[in-house]
Amino acid sequence: MRVVVGVLAVAGLALGVQAPARAAPPDPAKIEAVTEIQDDMWPIKKEYTVGPGEVVPAPLGVQSVDSRPVRGLVAQVEAGESLEFARRYRNCWYTLGSRGEMAWCSFDAVLAPYRTLAITAPMVAASAQARPGAETVLAFRWQSRAWADARGGVREVVDYFAVPGAPVVAGTGALLTLEPRDLPTADIRTNGNHVQVRVAAATPGPSVTPTGGGVGTPSPTPSDSPSATPTATGTPTTTGGSDAAGGSGAAGDPGAAGGLPVTGPNTAAVGAVLLAAGLIGYLSGRRRRNRFES
Repeated sequence: MRVVVGVLAVAGLALGVQAPARAAPPDPAKIEAVTEIQDDMWPIKKEYTVGPGEVVPAPLGVQSVDSRPVRGLVAQVEAGESLEFARRYRNCWYTLGSRGEMAWCSFDAVLAPYRTLAITAPMVAASAQARPGAETVLAFRWQSRAWADARGGVREVVDYFAVPGAPVVAGTGALLTLEPRDLPTADIRTNGNHVQVRVAAATPGPSVTPTGGGVGTPSPTPSDSPSATPTATGTPTTTGGSDAAGGSGAAGDPGAAGGLPVTGPNTAAVGAVLLAAGLIGYLSGRRRRNRFES
């Protein structure tokens, strides 16, 4: 057995069997991912609220913390749930990542020492089918071109980070570029960052504007009650509209003469009062008649 093992080992060396590939080196550039913060609330980042179809205006910045220039940059951008890429630039590759749609974009720009560049062009938007009120994340990461080249190039990097089996598509639109932008230094030095995004809630319906009848009390309008017509004093009077039971005003009905018909639980009480008044008048009349007749 030992002889067989030794023969196989020698045969392997003779056939040029290669040792495992050396792990790719870390990024030689010292850079970090930065974005906007809330006014006077460092290091709390700014959050964004956008409606369905609207672009997220967050700047995706890269800042140098290196004394040497960084020649060539690569950005990874991940659109979370309810987000999608509004435009597909020709210097980007698009696929699916673990969080949703993903893009890797390559730039020929040179990042000067201790300076900041950022993606500010429209890139990611809330999808048209996004649920109002939904909260999601737009994540981004920066690397140097040297980091990508050490791993076989940007295309190989995209294949590595893509969901297995997901297609990788090159953009065909305009060239995505970087712009100088002053952004705050992150509290933790890292080349990855993210921003919170909220999909705008549905627009509430129109509210009733008070137009009379007391402070904060809206007066009926023709759209509120088709059978009501405002008077000079702001009190509506009926004009032959349907009553609460669904019937129409007609001759002989108190409502048809411009008054308000007596309806509801107070009708019996009013009738009792009228009956009592009639009986009192009747008895009083009889007493007066009896007194004159005696």
